[in-house]
Amino acid sequence: MAFIKSTNTVTDIAITIPNLTGGTNGKVVRVNGTNACTDASNTDTVAQLNCVLIKVGGIYYAAGLVSGLSGLTAGAAHFLGTDGTITASAPTPTATTRALFLGFAVNTTDLVFRPGIPISG
Repeated sequence: MAFIKSTNTVTDIAITIPNLTGGTNGKVVRVNGTNACTDASNTDTVAQLNCVLIKVGGIYYAAGLVSGLSGLTAGAAHFLGTDGTITASAPTPTATTRALFLGFAVNTTDLVFRPGIPISG
């Protein structure tokens, strides 16, 4: 069996979703209709939070390195807040509040976006 060493480096990779509208730049959004998004909330249902996106500069990111955010805590895990904001404070899961891991901040403006499974209390 032969092994081949690759010297290629893949950088700045993100999965984006085209042809969507709605939602606020810099926030977590979810699809709510035909090609339409709305700001997500940690009080949305588990089904609504199973596929969230981050909107930055009119681009909808499904995963990967998301740049152009602000106020992140470098090196910290980040979660979905009550109004679509990205926060370093994990909410306490309850019957109506979900804890949704979004990813880790590389610095104060870049997030490695790898959303988890919404957790209810």
